[in-house]
Amino acid sequence: MTKFKDMLDKTLLTFSSILLIMMVIFSIWQVLARYVFNISSPGTEEITRYLLIWFGLMTAAYVFGAKKHIAILFFREKFNDRTLAIFERVTDVLIIALTSVLMVYGGMKVVLLTSAQTAASTGISMAIVYAALPVSGILIILYTVHSMLIGKETQNEEVGV
Repeated sequence: MTKFKDMLDKTLLTFSSILLIMMVIFSIWQVLARYVFNISSPGTEEITRYLLIWFGLMTAAYVFGAKKHIAILFFREKFNDRTLAIFERVTDVLIIALTSVLMVYGGMKVVLLTSAQTAASTGISMAIVYAALPVSGILIILYTVHSMLIGKETQNEEVGV
């Protein structure tokens, strides 16, 4: 199970790195085109915006899986380990439920609604842009399930099962 997470982490980091590099290249070209060559390049601005959407959601999923997201330390300091474990399980179930409904189901509805729309400058299908939402949601669910399974394995090791 850890190999799967490691592979997913590497894939997301690589994909996010490629997106970031592409955004930098397009942004540099945008500045050069406008201020050095005095030409308009609206397609690169549009592509950069869409890459930013994908980059933001993919890195959010990665950060979620790495458990580097914002945590409320107040709870960690006030409650014992058993209570924190219960909170974590309840939170994991809520995350799976909300992510399934809002990001995956809702995202798929948006993708289907926008499948006939295309971007003004590039002609890219807007469904491709909005597909970042359900993809990110699925990744967050996978990371949450992984976290729940690893948590059970850790609890079993502590109990001696």
